[in-house]
Amino acid sequence: MPYAFATYQDASDLADFIAQKRHDVLNAKINRYPKRAFTCSDIHECDRYMIHSILDWDKRELHDAGLQAIFDAGNKEEENVKNRIGYELGLEFIETQSPFEIKNRAGEVIASGKIDGKILWNGKAVPVEIKSMNENSFNQINSLEDFKKKPLYRKYLRQMQLYLYGNNQEAGLFIISNFRTEKLILVTLDYGECESIISRLERLWEMKKAGTYPTAEYKPELCDRCPFSSICLADVINHPADFINNEELEEHLMRRDELEPLVKEYKDLDEEIKATFKQIPHAFVGTSFEIIGKEQSRKSVDAKAMPEDLRKQYERETTFWITKIKRI
Repeated sequence: MPYAFATYQDASDLADFIAQKRHDVLNAKINRYPKRAFTCSDIHECDRYMIHSILDWDKRELHDAGLQAIFDAGNKEEENVKNRIGYELGLEFIETQSPFEIKNRAGEVIASGKIDGKILWNGKAVPVEIKSMNENSFNQINSLEDFKKKPLYRKYLRQMQLYLYGNNQEAGLFIISNFRTEKLILVTLDYGECESIISRLERLWEMKKAGTYPTAEYKPELCDRCPFSSICLADVINHPADFINNEELEEHLMRRDELEPLVKEYKDLDEEIKATFKQIPHAFVGTSFEIIGKEQSRKSVDAKAMPEDLRKQYERETTFWITKIKRI
């Protein structure tokens, strides 16, 4: 069947239609859901976030269509990984998205979660958690220690540790993917780490039941992109604003906005490159770069290891100014 000749306007209209429909489809998937307990895949480093996530779930700032597209791609890649490792290698995935619960000493469910699945191996079921990420992040993770370097990756570790603990499993596997290939990283059950996580969850659970919040502590790396910042930092951002008409300042802010993604790219590349040269005291790369490294040590006080009554003796209250910049 012959088709009519497509004009420039036809192609332009089609592009607009696809872009708008795609945006609408992604937005339709974005929603808030009530939580009755903490989520094992979202054990955040901020105590206030944890309480907000249950008591104020309906006030959570919704993410945008761009981030939803990333979530969708991650879900799709999970299935692709299962096909590559399962179907193509003849391994069987079982108990996919199987739920688990963590209870406190009173028998209350304080946290729940799911594991991506298990792989049958020699008659045993090995727990597996699949994580997809961009190329820079993928290149930075080569060991369990690398998971401890960023808040997001530390959440992955907490999730896996809680699963192993809750199901009495000795070890499991992280399968990380860059959407083309995979790395496999072994995780063993750490009772000390699990006890620390669960003790914290129990403490926060009691605060949740009482409807109280921990003291606010502003940390830019956690707070600036927090979906609860509008209510958590209300005393800082919800007051009458000054209007400043300064074209040069506005241009600087615009330029800051443009540079922000480049800063993240620089940090990711810097970490990746330095990880490559760890334990290498001296090297040359081509004729342009000389790399020099050495091992150093320093002493510090582990405040978390101190008894609470002793730690409180040295607590000091300080004041600071918070500047939060948002594009409007």
